[in-house]
Amino acid sequence: MAGTDRDEGSAERAALRRALDDLDARLASSADRGPGAYLRFEPLVEKLRTPAAAFLQAELEGRLACHVAADDSFARDRISHALAGACGQKALPALLRAMVTDRNEDGDMLHVDILELFEAWPETAFELSMDYTASDDPGLRRVGLWGVCHFDSLGTRYFALVADAARDPDPGVRAHVMTTLGTVFGLGDPPRALDVLIAGTSDAAPEVRRAAVSALYGSREAAVTDALITCADDADHEVRSWAAWALSGRPAPEVRAALERLTTDEEANVRDAARQALAPPTEWP
Repeated sequence: MAGTDRDEGSAERAALRRALDDLDARLASSADRGPGAYLRFEPLVEKLRTPAAAFLQAELEGRLACHVAADDSFARDRISHALAGACGQKALPALLRAMVTDRNEDGDMLHVDILELFEAWPETAFELSMDYTASDDPGLRRVGLWGVCHFDSLGTRYFALVADAARDPDPGVRAHVMTTLGTVFGLGDPPRALDVLIAGTSDAAPEVRRAAVSALYGSREAAVTDALITCADDADHEVRSWAAWALSGRPAPEVRAALERLTTDEEANVRDAARQALAPPTEWP
């Protein structure tokens, strides 16, 4: 019986390895891409989504890293889905590393798989997220902060951790903080969130200023309006464009003067944003 069990185990492993080889071959073929591709690949991916395929973890992780580096989101999602099903919580480090350079959070399979693993193994996911917030890799710090906020969406426990990251040396991390504080997470400490966002409008990095101005769109405090008027003269045209949108509907005469200046901006998107901000509000019929 023992020999039979070993034979069956070896046969199952061989079948799973063939499934991975078949998946590789089909992912490399453009003929299998296009409409309906997800359904065509599903049987192979589902075959690998079994704990019996956990012995393929290193190979799946290597393939995932290659597809992320190649910016091949379709192949990335097929491999990440197989990896998550085969390895469960042990797949989280590789999947979170994939998010560093490929963080499409609009419902792609990588993101969905990570959230499902977060729900299934919250303690492991939270500990890993906290560890990553202290990583030497700025990309992992961003992912770590994202993970922490998943478990504290209203900022009631870890607001200070996120807000302190507004001083991170990496502009990508600082921009992520601005975006986060512009969500309901900022309700964890509204006055400090506002202070951090206003400070962000004068950050040295354009991407941080863009994120801060965007996050301040709905804030009507006088200090916010003053900061946005200053941003109307920013060297970065995207900051100026966001400032025009954010200044819309504010009654101060200084606001109108700033928007009128922006209607003659050298960049078309800034001019368009300023003109729309100055246009009378549309009335419902």
